Amino acid sequence: MSRVIVCLAVITLSLSTLAQEKNKDVAFHSTATEQHTVKVTLTTVAPMLGPPTNRYHVGEQIPVTINLTNTSNEPLYSCLSGDAYQDLPTLTRDGKVVSYTGSQKYLLETAQKDQTCLHENLPDSTLLMPHQPTIVDSLIVMDDSEDPTGAIAWYERLTPGKYELSVQRRFGCCDGPMVESNKVRFEVIP
Repeated sequence: MSRVIVCLAVITLSLSTLAQEKNKDVAFHSTATEQHTVKVTLTTVAPMLGPPTNRYHVGEQIPVTINLTNTSNEPLYSCLSGDAYQDLPTLTRDGKVVSYTGSQKYLLETAQKDQTCLHENLPDSTLLMPHQPTIVDSLIVMDDSEDPTGAIAWYERLTPGKYELSVQRRFGCCDGPMVESNKVRFEVIP
């Protein structure tokens, strides 16, 4: 009887390992497919996710929406896990990179060190229909006010000038290759 139990345990373990390996292959294939068939587009919008704009006053909230467009002819699922894991913005002013806030630097370092996405975050997914832009995320570039959504701004107060923003988007929930978005330009005025 104990031989049968041991045999069943070995078979169960083998099947479980095989299933995990198959799921890894499917997840990688999905990520690789997304990397080549999904376009990432940023749009600067008015505070509180209002209509598109490219002019802001000093201290005013600067939100950006992140759209994904499935360029294939088949529906495709895309992972959603949070901007600390999936979206890395790059902001420049006069060609010089602007540094993240201390809070964002700490959040990114902690998330990477502790592998927060893998252990505590519950990734979700969204269905991307062919050739239909879908807003999947947003980020707050800068915000001096208390954001009711609880989002943390990526940058400190911006001084007047012209800025350019792009995002690297990760298609894997917590790791994997990243794809560059379009570049959006906006102006901060006094």
